[in-house]
Amino acid sequence: MPRSNRPRRSGRPARGRGEAPPALRRDPTPSQVRWAGQVWAARQVRPNDTGRVYRCPGCQGEVGADVAHTVVWPVESMNQVDNRRHWHTVCWAARERRRPGGSWA
Repeated sequence: MPRSNRPRRSGRPARGRGEAPPALRRDPTPSQVRWAGQVWAARQVRPNDTGRVYRCPGCQGEVGADVAHTVVWPVESMNQVDNRRHWHTVCWAARERRRPGGSWA
């Protein structure tokens, strides 16, 4: 029997193509997260064309400014600009499962 390429109706509303899943929506206001004994502010940033490249503390890979990612900084720090860290969004979401150590802890 040939298969059908038409989508099946599942009873749940379809998400539009341009709409991100709730976990990946970009929010301009930072949220506060308690992690590694500190309170951190985390903010999703949109891709831009500054040409900058950052180092992700979670995987040590490169995070280009042209990729949506998460910026994290300690809330209680005096100089928050110098203490910002740019994480891949998936690395930030998996931070609890990563081995301790690195420049972020």
